[in-house]
Amino acid sequence: MAREGEGGKAGKVDKGRKESKSRRVQSNLLFSCAKGGENPNRHSAGNHIKTTKYTLLSYLPKNLFEQFHRFANVYFVFIALLNFVPAVNAFQPELALAPVLFILAVTAIKDLWEDYRRHRSDQEINHMDCLVYCRPIETHAK
Repeated sequence: MAREGEGGKAGKVDKGRKESKSRRVQSNLLFSCAKGGENPNRHSAGNHIKTTKYTLLSYLPKNLFEQFHRFANVYFVFIALLNFVPAVNAFQPELALAPVLFILAVTAIKDLWEDYRRHRSDQEINHMDCLVYCRPIETHAK
C-alpha cells in the first residue's frame, strides 16, 4: 500500500501497519450460545441467490424498455408506423407491422426462456446441501 509519507516522499510504504488476511463469517443460523433466542445475525443479509432480471409484473415493461433501447427496433417501428400515413405508405400498413412484431416477440420469448433458466439454476444452487460448523461438537455437519 503506497502512500505519501510525512516528508512528502511518494511511494513510501508504511511497514508498521499490517493488514489482516483473515475474516470472520457468521452463519445466519442460530447457535446454541445465543442469549434467549436472540439471533446475532438479524442485521445481516441472507444467502439466498437471485440472478433473474424479471418478475411476473415487471417482465413486459422491462423487456420492452430493453428492446427499444436498440436503435434498429425503434427505427423499424417508426417505419411501420409511418406506413399508416396514407400519403407516404408503400404497402398495406398491417403488413409492415408483421416483421417488427415477429422480431419483438421472438426476442421476448428468448429473454423469458433465459430468465427461466436463471431461475432454475438459482433454485438448484439455493437447495444444495452445505457443511455447517457445529460449535458444541467442533466439527462440520450437513
